[in-house]
Amino acid sequence: MQLDKKDWQILEALQLDARQSLAALGKQIGLSQPAMSERVRKLEDAGVIEGYSARVNLRKLGVGLAAIIRIQTNHAGIAPYLQLFESMPEVLEVDRLTGQDCFIVRCAIAEPADLERVVDALAVNGSVTTSLVLSSPVRKWVTVGALRGG
Repeated sequence: MQLDKKDWQILEALQLDARQSLAALGKQIGLSQPAMSERVRKLEDAGVIEGYSARVNLRKLGVGLAAIIRIQTNHAGIAPYLQLFESMPEVLEVDRLTGQDCFIVRCAIAEPADLERVVDALAVNGSVTTSLVLSSPVRKWVTVGALRGG
């Protein structure tokens, strides 16, 4: 899909506030509500917009620990890990990597016993290195404006 200036503006505005009405978004971008609805639907149908979500403060929900787990495995271990990650509610994000580590896994942990269970489960198919997150002083949500250099 070839994006024009209006499409980029729509994406930027939705990333800043995806809860705004299409009418309000249309006013901001300079399009009617029906034109805005059509553009957003096309962006969704093309897979440019994959979905909408809420950022949740896990500490407010009683999940006070975060862990980064690096995993090394062989090629045969990749598929079993992918299935395992999907089945574990503590796993928030997984990146598959080049280099020594095959995966970096970000987990949310309620208490130390949960971390032990997660590490034990992940160590079945490879070696793991675990780090507890002390803080996350910089957390950015990528915006299309940043991707376009402005």
